[in-house]
Amino acid sequence: MDVRRAADRYAGGEPGAGITTRHSFSFGPHYDPDNLGFGPLIACNEERLEPGAGFDEHPHRHVEIITWVLEGALTHRDSGGRERTVRPGDLQHLSAAAGVRHVERNDGSVPCRFLQMWLTPRAAGGEPAYTLVRELGAGAYEVPEAGGVLHTYRLAAGDGVSLPGAGSLYL
Repeated sequence: MDVRRAADRYAGGEPGAGITTRHSFSFGPHYDPDNLGFGPLIACNEERLEPGAGFDEHPHRHVEIITWVLEGALTHRDSGGRERTVRPGDLQHLSAAAGVRHVERNDGSVPCRFLQMWLTPRAAGGEPAYTLVRELGAGAYEVPEAGGVLHTYRLAAGDGVSLPGAGSLYL
């Protein structure tokens, strides 16, 4: 078991542009050879975007991107012509497949906070796909392309939860 506290995550982003990020694994300019990922999970970032801040159009390929909005709202636009507003409790899955370009912005008037996880797919290629699950709440979302299942819980202080049986778990 390897315990890494949230407060010990690498702080990154572009604070001057209204973007703050906490990385759980090596990501971008932050490189830790002893912390490259966990199985197919190669990124688990907590992002905070101030009103008007965001990530300009950029490409992805061969990655499954899961975004779970915790506060505020996130606007997503991609090269497939999709435009959605992802709200608290919503889970967005963008399968980049052979290639997709997208924009993520906080077009709202309050800060947006979300978790974003990247998973490597079992096979490269294919057509990009998009799924939006409104208000997932406590539940499970399967990412068959990466062989994983995301379980979401919002626990109050003192609450507990039974963990699913699996060969490995990332909490």
